[in-house]
Amino acid sequence: MARTTFHGDIPTDSHEVVIALLRDWLVRPELSMAVRRTGFEATYRDDTIEVYCYEAGAPGSGDSFYLLEGIVEAEPARAAERLAVLVDACMVAGLDCSIDYVGADTAGAAIGVESTVE
Repeated sequence: MARTTFHGDIPTDSHEVVIALLRDWLVRPELSMAVRRTGFEATYRDDTIEVYCYEAGAPGSGDSFYLLEGIVEAEPARAAERLAVLVDACMVAGLDCSIDYVGADTAGAAIGVESTVE
């Protein structure tokens, strides 16, 4: 099966904004963020996607942002379509988001050239 790995960031210090974006994108209203030592994090996995999102920077300082990484169980072109939905939602929310993605083998090693959804 084709796989695509991705990584990007969402420039906000609001975990409420990030979890709302992820809930809408993944169509998972029960998705929540956990508090960790250095901020908030969320994980999600099903048969089609795996997502890990966590706060980076200094929590509460205004310089925080959220890193996003994961795997889409699809070839890069189809994965890009799915990732573009999240990027578009971020843009509507006034957040400048981009996500890099690349095809991957079963071990997660990159295959091909990395591209960006902006």
